[in-house]
Amino acid sequence: MEQIDIKDISGAILLTTLINEGCKRKFTLMKEDYIMLKFSLENPIYFKLGSYVECNFGLFEVCDLQKPAFNTNTAGYDYELRLDAYYWKWKNKIFKYTPETAGQEASWNLTAPLDVQAGIVLRNLKALGYTYKGQDFVFSIDSTVENKSQLMSYDNINILDACFEMAKKWDCECWVTENIIHFGRCESGDAVIFEIGKNVQEMSQSESQSTYATRIYAFGSTKNIPSDYRPVDETVVVNGVVQRRLMLPEGTPYIDAYPDMTTEEAVEQVVIFDEVYPRRTGIMSDVTTIEVTDKVENEDGTTTEEKWNAYRFRDTGVNFSEKYILPGQELRIRFASGLLNGLEFAVKFNPEGKPEILEDGGWNPEAQLWEIVRNEDYGRPLPGDVLFPQDGDEYVLSGWDSTKITELGLVGAAEQELKEKTEKYAAKSKIDPSTYGCTMMSNDAYREDGIHNLYSIGQKVNLINKAYFENGRQSRVIGFEFNLDLAYDSPIYTVGETAAYSRIGELEEKVESLTLKGQTYTGDGGSGVYVIRRNDSTPATDSNVYSALRSLVMFLRKDQADGTNFLLKFGKFIDSMIAGKGAGIYPDGRGQFERLEVRGSAVFKEIIYNRLNAQEGDTSYSENGVIESVALESDGTYTLKLRKRWENDFTAFQEGDIVYGIVNNLFSTGEYYASWMRVLSKNVPANSISVLSYPDSEVPGGKNYPPTELTIITRRGNAFNEDRQSYWYLSATTDKCLVWLEGVTKPVLEQNNYYMILGRLPNLDLFDNLPVNYKHSYIFARAGIFGELYRVDWQGLPVQELVDRGFWSAEVASSDNPYTNTQERADTVWHYGCKWKCLMTGTADEPQYAAAG
Repeated sequence: MEQIDIKDISGAILLTTLINEGCKRKFTLMKEDYIMLKFSLENPIYFKLGSYVECNFGLFEVCDLQKPAFNTNTAGYDYELRLDAYYWKWKNKIFKYTPETAGQEASWNLTAPLDVQAGIVLRNLKALGYTYKGQDFVFSIDSTVENKSQLMSYDNINILDACFEMAKKWDCECWVTENIIHFGRCESGDAVIFEIGKNVQEMSQSESQSTYATRIYAFGSTKNIPSDYRPVDETVVVNGVVQRRLMLPEGTPYIDAYPDMTTEEAVEQVVIFDEVYPRRTGIMSDVTTIEVTDKVENEDGTTTEEKWNAYRFRDTGVNFSEKYILPGQELRIRFASGLLNGLEFAVKFNPEGKPEILEDGGWNPEAQLWEIVRNEDYGRPLPGDVLFPQDGDEYVLSGWDSTKITELGLVGAAEQELKEKTEKYAAKSKIDPSTYGCTMMSNDAYREDGIHNLYSIGQKVNLINKAYFENGRQSRVIGFEFNLDLAYDSPIYTVGETAAYSRIGELEEKVESLTLKGQTYTGDGGSGVYVIRRNDSTPATDSNVYSALRSLVMFLRKDQADGTNFLLKFGKFIDSMIAGKGAGIYPDGRGQFERLEVRGSAVFKEIIYNRLNAQEGDTSYSENGVIESVALESDGTYTLKLRKRWENDFTAFQEGDIVYGIVNNLFSTGEYYASWMRVLSKNVPANSISVLSYPDSEVPGGKNYPPTELTIITRRGNAFNEDRQSYWYLSATTDKCLVWLEGVTKPVLEQNNYYMILGRLPNLDLFDNLPVNYKHSYIFARAGIFGELYRVDWQGLPVQELVDRGFWSAEVASSDNPYTNTQERADTVWHYGCKWKCLMTGTADEPQYAAAG
């Protein structure tokens, strides 16, 4: 049994323990990722935070204080030590906006794209000194995520929860591999089949937190929506308050997941997409500052003047009027780029109150001025000396009537965006949100080489279970649980469409969906992966990748025919018939192999044996054939077409023959099945036979299997023809002997069928009264004719037969029939109460100590 070392934060070993029964590895996407070690100690050990284990499953650390349980029976201490994945310790650290500075504000809001938000995660980890084996953490945003700006509110949340909440906000998933924080859909590979009764032992269903719906009533934000946007009856009530929200385009009251649904089929749901509203992205220009003086009243009643710069800007892309401001609302801008990206501020339009319209009726450019109102919402006064607006910064304005500038078409564009998002959401909501726990069969997971058939997170799966699905269901693995001692022992996989989100902390939840775009983002600027193309001589490293075309040029294909003009080596190939190793195929067609296995047939023009001819498996010395095809007839019989080995090869099977074949399932478990049949008739021109399968009760093992293609079948006896009831076979697998059978009339042998056995004896009743060692070899036959018979012991020395000649007599010793000692026999006598053995033929010595004879 394997051992595992538990080390302290400095690397010193605290404990080496066996991987006992009950130790497990468990992962659930965005919920848990740990190993559990079970052991008992006479004296307790205190495993502090940071104690860790590194094993085949990865790096795991103690992230929570844990205590053992006192065992009253043993007076020892029982541990169930949980070690979480290395990144789980992030849950013990607060997510801060500026972790590098003294302020380190922990409660803040940020409206920014996902890459900006995730970049702050990297800054937090770097400030803490967290790396993965010396590598700084980076993030990756895959093509299923639109990297758009969204508002996130962080209130004393930990770093890990912040990552998971970002994933929820952008409607994706978050997981960590090595030093990469992934955002996207955790899915990979081609779909493998999980079928109940085949490789799945048990399949259970559990409900997901996702909502199943087929008819979606969707609304956007209240931002930039005037009171006369739609007729009064088209309003939405939220928490008892009537609100004006962006609506689907006129004539589209809702979005259905399926066309032409009946009323009964419609499962309705109301969804609000707060990030969708009529908006325009403006560009700042002519950014200037004006000095502002504030009077601050001190505690002693005196006042102090504080001077700071207020920032102003212009936007030449649009002409704005104070009349556009919605009643009772404040104009606000959210930066979409620059140093203040994601931050939101109130703004004043035309702070100097200049006329908006000139005398000639045109717009007054002097009035098109904006002033940013400083605030301390982000832990310090902003804009400031470090974070400030610049020319070219993009921003989005809210608090104004978007219908006033009709030429921009903002409302129609927003309604269309809302429709597209709703269609995406409806397509997702119609999917069965349940998750399924699949307990796999151990023989499906086991592999002899120790690299067991275990599936990783995100593996695509096709679930087959008639109780749940009519035609199966495509999904993916979002969780698993293995035993650490025997990982192949009934592993459990959680399969579903929705991740079980973390419950470590909570943020306010809003239902949102995303538009998919073909983009991939990788965090921290210079951490992108370099692609080596076809004609690129850049050497391969751990930090770059080959392009798809370069891979096709360099590597042999596994999905179609391919070739190479170079020597193809397998393993550590050495070209030699005597001292060679590995395997190789030369361009001229010559090849060298250690071992060749052929599943069908092999055709040779010439076979040259070099010193040794060996054969593996059982050998039958009887009529035989290879099944080419199997046809089940209406009367329950089978028609077996047999393969022709040459043109005029016809089957030698006869009516009444008892035939059988053994086929291996080719799994690493080595399971095989036997098929027993009786020949009813044969068709010589078609080279086929008609057979009837024996019932289970009449075959060895109590289980018969139908015949299959490519099975080699042979005659073992005959039901009524005595001339065909004898059978020779050589077994190298089970019986390990050469056997001659007679009188075989059925599949199950009787003891009187065994006429001769050479090798290990089978367990037969007729050997019960003999001192037989079933691990030794014997010769058993009904009769034997020998010229000479020699007996030797286990060392090869002759075994003498001792002949008792009674009491010793001097007369007998000197007679014509004296006491003798030969290689085969030795005489013994009794003298003075002791038994003596003759050592030399013809000796006349009286039996006594040290006598010569």
